[in-house]
Amino acid sequence: MRSASAFSLESATKTATTTLAPVDRRLARHSELVVTWKITSAERDTGNETYDLYITTQNQAGEKYDLVHFPQVATTGAKTFVARLSSQVLPQRVTTASPGVASNESGTIRTETGGAAEGAKTLAAGTVRHGPWGDLIGYELVIAGTIVTGIAFTITVEAR
Repeated sequence: MRSASAFSLESATKTATTTLAPVDRRLARHSELVVTWKITSAERDTGNETYDLYITTQNQAGEKYDLVHFPQVATTGAKTFVARLSSQVLPQRVTTASPGVASNESGTIRTETGGAAEGAKTLAAGTVRHGPWGDLIGYELVIAGTIVTGIAFTITVEAR
């Protein structure tokens, strides 16, 4: 039986797009990740602010790819999103449809280019990617619009 671990990846208030470089949490030995994005406040003063959070992992070459793209936040107030990932299924993407719609992915992931192919910031909003991940975990928070106070949040990870 693998031991479980839990940790806070970030607890902060952000007013601009931010990247947390992947940190080594020895996650590859775990077969399940539960990632929680708890938002305590999100600014919408001008009505054009949006927030996109991508949870990423990194390969040995230093290239990142997405594990989770939480639903885009375009409303004020507190909210919590939870994503559950498994490394013991075929590599696949699962949407937020109810029930989630799965599509198998290629056995290879092209990771050298963020924003293209399967690299960082390529999953559609509200999607998770099951399959392999490395020891490293980080995030990309994309903030758009006229930002003053930004978004206050905590990201926690449980690895089992």
